[in-house]
Amino acid sequence: MKYLNMLIILVLMTVYLVFGNNLQAQNPEIESPSQTPDLVTPTDANIELSTDMRRASKFYTDLMWAVYCGTGEQNIRKSKSAFDALIKEFEIDNDSLTTSDKIASLHDISFVYTERATLRFNTLQNIKGAEDDVRKAIELNPENVSATWLLAQILTRRVFSSIQENRRDTRAQALQEEMLAVLKRVIELDSDHHRAHFYLGTMARDLGQIELAITSFKALTRIMPYDDQFHKELGELYEMQNRLEDALQSYERVVTIRPEQISARNRLGQLYLQTGDYSAAIETFLVILTQLETQTNGQGNTGRSTRQTQARAAIESGEAEIEAHHGISLAYQAQNNFEKSEFHIRRVIGLLEEKTGSIRGGTRRTRGNERIALTRRIRDARYTLGQIYLSFNVPRKAVDTFAKILATDAKYVPALSGIGMAYQMLDDLQRAETYLRKAIELSSRNELPDVYNALGYLYAEQGTNLDEAAKLVQRALKSSPTSGAYLDSLGFIYFKQGKLDAAIENLELAIHYLPDTPEILLHLADAYQQKGLKDKALQVLEQAIQLEPNNTEFRQKFEAFKAD
Repeated sequence: MKYLNMLIILVLMTVYLVFGNNLQAQNPEIESPSQTPDLVTPTDANIELSTDMRRASKFYTDLMWAVYCGTGEQNIRKSKSAFDALIKEFEIDNDSLTTSDKIASLHDISFVYTERATLRFNTLQNIKGAEDDVRKAIELNPENVSATWLLAQILTRRVFSSIQENRRDTRAQALQEEMLAVLKRVIELDSDHHRAHFYLGTMARDLGQIELAITSFKALTRIMPYDDQFHKELGELYEMQNRLEDALQSYERVVTIRPEQISARNRLGQLYLQTGDYSAAIETFLVILTQLETQTNGQGNTGRSTRQTQARAAIESGEAEIEAHHGISLAYQAQNNFEKSEFHIRRVIGLLEEKTGSIRGGTRRTRGNERIALTRRIRDARYTLGQIYLSFNVPRKAVDTFAKILATDAKYVPALSGIGMAYQMLDDLQRAETYLRKAIELSSRNELPDVYNALGYLYAEQGTNLDEAAKLVQRALKSSPTSGAYLDSLGFIYFKQGKLDAAIENLELAIHYLPDTPEILLHLADAYQQKGLKDKALQVLEQAIQLEPNNTEFRQKFEAFKAD
């Protein structure tokens, strides 16, 4: 009341200062400030407030008082009581008076219900009462944005509780549908209601309605274009739909708004890898490494910080560095740059080993779990390195790398497969067969098409177990019917079996999927030659020689076929 009285006094003083001087200046009969004119009472005016006006004045005064009390925590109960009295008066008024006699409009009463609902929901935690009030407010004024938004919040809270309780009955489904409908209604009433868009996008995403979520977050990027979080959310949603180009644009926007966002930049690099833009991927990952180096060099000038904060920052930086080196390695591998691909994946292994050696704190179980997790990551990184050696035809290093994995996990099937293929490349067929067979034996529940193909091809090279070899490669083809490598193996096996028509059919199909592959061309030339198709054999060999002009084997075979 103290503040209200002061406000009234201030208003009266202002009115006097503004209008008092103006009245004096406009009345020529007043000769001096000491002279006061006679007041003339208007004869045709009713100077007293009518009954309706007095009731309306009291209603809106009480409303202002209720709203004012609601601004302070100590007066919440007073605010609630004032709203209760207003609504009670409205209910009496609504029952006894005609529409023309009502002291407040339906819009105004809707406002009162909304204010009491807000008080109940936000402060008093009376969710049921708040929902009753807000539904009444919407009934009175369907265009009430505040009431519709409050109902949306109430329904969202109830849906969230049902999700946590893992309720999947028809009532939960109906509640979810109503929540989404009410959120859409808020946006219909106010297209720039960013909180409604955020609620709708988040809940739609969690409920699996990705298109609806995308629509909401796209609207948020329009309403608040410089908030990187919405662009990031949109990028993640696009990834869920495998819309990689759209996801790329969203993440590019994130790093434009916040260049220091290392996690978003890392994701951007991964997307460049997936879309085959290896140069952009390398550039992106190198920027991350530069940022991390800058952060490390500037740590001494960051002021005092808790050990916990420093440790968390170190962990995040370490993970970002590992991901960046791993991404660069994959990109360089795709670009056939063996040295750089090898360097960066070795750096990943080194960083992971450093993390293993620096495990501190926590319980023994926690430290043990961390070591187990890091050991697996080191194993996976070594396997990637071994695959790089296989891809670049460095079988001796591949053997050494896979052997390190098997020293700690002798039953790790991918390493058994890899070392078997490496020994095959070294023409150590006995060891190759041993490891490949062991990999197959240990993978009874998983298909290993590459292993089946490798063992089948190994038997074809030896000219032994050809029936089993054909079955192995056919099993591989079930997993990948369009694999040129598998079709080549099967064609080569049929050639060894003397089934020339089947051999030619599969080898021609292999060339269709892997054109300009010298090894497949050589197999096809042999099959044509055995079939008596000399011209086709020479034509295929000429194609192989063009691909590898310095290959003496191809030239010798060409001359032999030509002379035959």
